[in-house]
Amino acid sequence: MKRVLVWDWPIRVFHWLMVVLFLGMIITGKSEEDYLELHIDLGYVFSGVLVARIIYGFLGSYHGQFKQGLSSFKKIRLYTMVVFKSLKAHKNDDQRTKRLGHNPLGWVMVFALITLLSMQLISGLFFTDDIFWYGPFYDYASDDVLELLAQLHRILPDVLIALVILHISAVLLHEVRFKEKLIIAMIHGHKPIGVTSDVPLVKTPRVGVVMSLGVSLVWLIWLFSLPS
Repeated sequence: MKRVLVWDWPIRVFHWLMVVLFLGMIITGKSEEDYLELHIDLGYVFSGVLVARIIYGFLGSYHGQFKQGLSSFKKIRLYTMVVFKSLKAHKNDDQRTKRLGHNPLGWVMVFALITLLSMQLISGLFFTDDIFWYGPFYDYASDDVLELLAQLHRILPDVLIALVILHISAVLLHEVRFKEKLIIAMIHGHKPIGVTSDVPLVKTPRVGVVMSLGVSLVWLIWLFSLPS
């Protein structure tokens, strides 16, 4: 066996930043204490990280590119059947359940989380507590749209929490049942493969890093400069 790089440093940094920031937003958003200002700042920073990750999904390293996810969608049904058959047969180290990058169901979760997180962050830009704080885009939407976005902003956190729990459960299933070390791989970036296996060489494209971080930085500077 040999180890190869799968998740380069931008993918890993974006992933763990979103984990920490999401946890912070949930705690400050659901707390009975007055953490509104901190919640807003965390949401702004999260939006910057999400912008960077989306751009890197087009210009980044091989296994983190969205086109890999789109090409895997046609394999969702087959992969799901493999997982259930493996579970039914009590196979603890079924190689058919393992993928070097995200498996097809993993990509479904990636796209679902990015979509819903984007919706949550956008709706937050129009949100108000009706007392002290008005989102920077509050004045640019009708009352009906504002009410819809406000409802969305209240409902989506619970949906996202459910998805995150499902995501963690799937990771633990692969860790414990299929002996696939996903968590540590997202820390150091490497996964083991057979010595003779032919896999894509993962490189960190400079253009992808510069574009994702540059656009994210400009977005954050503009966002924090807006009156609220």
